Amino acid sequence: MVYPDNSLIADVIDIVAGKLPSGWQTATSAPRKRDKATPRGLIDVILKIRRPGAPAGLVLIEAKARLEPKDVDYLAAALRPTPDQPVLVAAPFISPRTQERLKAKGFGYADLTGNVRLSLSEPGLFIETTGASENPEPKLRERKSLKGPKAGRLIRALSDFRPPIGLRDLAKRAGVDPGYASRVVDFLNREALIARTTRGPVISVEWPALLRRWSQEYSPFRRQRAAMYLAPRGISAVVEKLKSTSMRFAVSGSWAAAQVAPVAPPRLLLVYVDKPAAVAAELDLRPADAGANVAIATPFDPVVYERTSKKSGITIAALSQVAADLLTSPGRGPNEAEALMEWMREHEDVWRA
Repeated sequence: MVYPDNSLIADVIDIVAGKLPSGWQTATSAPRKRDKATPRGLIDVILKIRRPGAPAGLVLIEAKARLEPKDVDYLAAALRPTPDQPVLVAAPFISPRTQERLKAKGFGYADLTGNVRLSLSEPGLFIETTGASENPEPKLRERKSLKGPKAGRLIRALSDFRPPIGLRDLAKRAGVDPGYASRVVDFLNREALIARTTRGPVISVEWPALLRRWSQEYSPFRRQRAAMYLAPRGISAVVEKLKSTSMRFAVSGSWAAAQVAPVAPPRLLLVYVDKPAAVAAELDLRPADAGANVAIATPFDPVVYERTSKKSGITIAALSQVAADLLTSPGRGPNEAEALMEWMREHEDVWRA
């Protein structure tokens, strides 16, 4: 369904009004055209929010029939929201990635599914509620999946190699066909996770956001890909045994992150191997449902063995892989991922080719 701006605005204002404290009131007025003091030439309506006995606060509302993450940069340049002059962007649906970008640029937002964020300094007001995470309109749904080995190889290549990088070169490095690479890159461009010139190379990659987006659909712990074990003598004993194994492996997870960005003593050693049962026996591990400190994982793709490094005789997975694995790990794994990615931001010349 395509919403006319006036219908969309009326419905969104009703949603916002329904979330206000009891006794608060709303009213609307038309913006003055070409007002140079504010961006009202681009604003659809001004919402007045009043609490009993206080002056009204003004919120500028801009309605969009469809809004994608990459549109946020244009809106920010055109509308320039400030704490004293809040701007609320209204749309039928606003995706989590778009919400994240709007929030970072200082916008409020509201959609018809109940995703709402609005902050006013006067009168003091803060609203943040969650609605749908996927577009409820079937015709507007697009294939946005990053599942599967091919998508994983592309994410790894975009993270591991510094741009600019041409599409055919990217496809070759990721081991996928150019057509598939083009479709995924187009989606990532709309999501503002990468930037690409028209029919040209990828010129920038928001790799932390890209890894977070990938982790929504990828995890070594899903679909019984990883088996959990207890190492009775601790992780350090397993690490020593790994140094003498003849089997191919790559270490990821908490222990790998601690080698470059230690947050706390690692509690989980994640090891990628081709023959999990054989390696578990060689390392003298015991199956465990609770209290596990070692995870033996089957690789989703051989890319987990690419662009590795060595640390004290141990093969460590590429840091992009380690960060993605931690983002989906149990316990404090996501916090360790953020600490690792902070180190990665400051040392891109060390780990990005």
